[in-house]
Amino acid sequence: MERSAMVALLLFTLLAVLVSNGYASGAPPSGSVTIAGFTYNGDGCPPGSTEGDVSSDGQALTVMFSKYTASTDMGVAGRRRSCSVSVKLAYPPGFIYHLGSVTVRGYGLLAEGVTGTVQSSYYVAGVPGTAKAKRVIKGPFDDDFEFTDGFESIASSECSSVRNLNIKTEVRVDPGNTSKNGLMTIDSADLRLTEVFSIVWTAC
Repeated sequence: MERSAMVALLLFTLLAVLVSNGYASGAPPSGSVTIAGFTYNGDGCPPGSTEGDVSSDGQALTVMFSKYTASTDMGVAGRRRSCSVSVKLAYPPGFIYHLGSVTVRGYGLLAEGVTGTVQSSYYVAGVPGTAKAKRVIKGPFDDDFEFTDGFESIASSECSSVRNLNIKTEVRVDPGNTSKNGLMTIDSADLRLTEVFSIVWTAC
């Protein structure tokens, strides 16, 4: 076999291996992204109430809250609840990531004139920049909800190091100038307020 033909064959074989492993598409191989550490704190997530999971293909991070409620019946302080989550992702070297969107599922009961807000933000430890996404629901509303929003900006990880992903969620209920009631809380079907973050990978 001529040298040029052999080189071409080797390059083709290498490309085939990269494609089969997912590297050509800029994403780590399936099953190679895991959660190496998970901590949380805040008045919206008391101990034992929050957990995280990453999909087998590494494309989605799910955070589930079982005791997350903001309500006008809980005093002024109870109208706002928040939770800060720190996630350490383990993945192969040679990749950076950012969060592309967030899908939020929960339940809202809002009288006319009452507004409910769910806001999510994230940043990568040691890297400048915070990305935010927000959804506002106006009363009257009495139903489970599910919506997907993109982040207003991009906050990416670094290629040279693996740092913690820090996510802050906030749920608010605002009665405005009315004395009417409202709450934003866990989904009535699975008893969880759930946020699913899409992970966008890039080879570096």
